[in-house]
Amino acid sequence: MFRFVMGALVGGLAVWYWGEEIRGYAESRTVGVRRSAANMIAHGRQESETCLDRTKEQVNAASQTGQDAIRPPQHH
Repeated sequence: MFRFVMGALVGGLAVWYWGEEIRGYAESRTVGVRRSAANMIAHGRQESETCLDRTKEQVNAASQTGQDAIRPPQHH
């Protein structure tokens, strides 16, 4: 238990002391990964919107067909 607490303290002090350097290093090494993830999210959003639009059209068409099937005929 003592080693765990000591390790946590030393780790915390290291992050406090070298935090900016660690953050800068991590950001510089992950730019490509973050850019790729952002592109994947944007692509997923576009695909989802396309799928939702198609589904909405199908539901509207099925709804209209159902209404037409049960609506009584118009007499003039």
